[in-house]
Amino acid sequence: MNRIRVGLPLAGLAMLGTAGAGCSSGSPEPATQAIEPPRLSVGQVCAGLFPAEGGKALERVLESTAFLLRDEKKNPDARAVAQAMEDAYRSGKNISDMPQSSCEISGQPAATRLAPARVRFTAYSLYAGDPAGFPGVSDRGVRVSTRERKVVYLDYDCVSPRVGSTPEVPLRIRLFFQERWAASKGDPVLRPDYLAIAHSAALAVAKELRCVDDGGLPARAEELPAGD
Repeated sequence: MNRIRVGLPLAGLAMLGTAGAGCSSGSPEPATQAIEPPRLSVGQVCAGLFPAEGGKALERVLESTAFLLRDEKKNPDARAVAQAMEDAYRSGKNISDMPQSSCEISGQPAATRLAPARVRFTAYSLYAGDPAGFPGVSDRGVRVSTRERKVVYLDYDCVSPRVGSTPEVPLRIRLFFQERWAASKGDPVLRPDYLAIAHSAALAVAKELRCVDDGGLPARAEELPAGD
């Protein structure tokens, strides 16, 4: 009887071992492949912000005609940017707490996960928000700053029936463009393209918001005031 009690567990273990061997004899599971980000044309990158010369300039700056969509939230179209600017202005004194709208652009191929270029829009209002956070009490009209390397600031006023902004209290929009690509040709070669990209995006949003006189922005980037 003692031998029977011992033999049964041993037999069970032998059967389990055989079953286990059968399970492990199958072909190995294929390795999980990383999903590549979708590729976009320049017209699909933050759609509507970079038409015509703006798109051509973007292709020259990043030396690419294909772009990677790394984050859908960082690929707003012109309508979404305009809505964010309108919402910020209408929030009144909460304007400084409202989200900015950013477009991040990665050329293809890209050796880094850092977006090589980005455009950011920020809304200001002299009286509806905190005057201390305004770019400047006398900061009115179209202004350009290119003092920083690979950076362009472009500010303009938007008086719009859609937004509810007035000549006395306009929606002040600041566009910030920055290139962060280490392999770039840099400012000496690409500065006109930086301005073309910034101008294209600013003008697209001004038209979407129906700003009077396009916010004072000229039809061509070459006609922008000289940067300080």
